Formats: sequence, C-alpha cells, structure tokens
Amino acid sequence: MNRKTANFRVLPDGNGRRYQFFCALSGAHVCTTRPILSDTPELALELAWESEGKQHFNHCSKCGNWVIDAMYNVEVLECVDCAPYEGVPLYCKSCGEKVEAANGNRCSKCGAVLAYKGGAE
Repeated sequence: MNRKTANFRVLPDGNGRRYQFFCALSGAHVCTTRPILSDTPELALELAWESEGKQHFNHCSKCGNWVIDAMYNVEVLECVDCAPYEGVPLYCKSCGEKVEAANGNRCSKCGAVLAYKGGAE
C-alpha cells in the first residue's frame, strides 16, 4: 500500500483544522500543524502534509509507510520492517529510543525486545 501521508489525527480548531502526524511503525507523534483553512478536508490535509508534515518523515519505497529516521534503513531506502538492520539495532523499533549497549536485549525506555525480525527474501 502506498500511502499519500503519514498516519494522522485531525484536531478541530476554531481557525481551521490542525493535524497530528505519527510514525507508521513506532506510533511516535512527530508533529502537529498550525490551523489550516481550506474549502475541503481533503485539501486541508494535503496542505498540512506538504507544508508541515512531510519534511519530518522518510517514505519506504517497498511498503509505502511514512516513518521517522530511527525506523528507516537509509542503505536501502526502506523501513526497518521491510529491510531490518543487520547486527545490533541502534534504536528501539517500538519507541525509537537510542539503544545503549549495556542494556542487553531490552529497551531501557519501553522494555521491548531489541531484535529486528526479518529474513532473506
């Protein structure tokens, strides 16, 4: 599926619509836009995404997800679900927290197991 925007939530505002954008993999809240005025909700979303949201995300060329830097494998331009990092992960896949080597195989912030699942295709 090739999504046109990241996951989002609409926040009604007296001056228009505000949008919160989220990482597709970690669920991390990435940004909240200023109020956007437009004739249609679709146009408001497009304006919010192009002017304020898109710059904070990477687009997976394989599955189409919009993800934060910690969830993106820049070597192959794909999210870590499609192209897992090799070796020891540098960031927690669940919350995006930087991994400390001394913490073993669990994230110190959320407790998730620090192992990227994936296999050769």
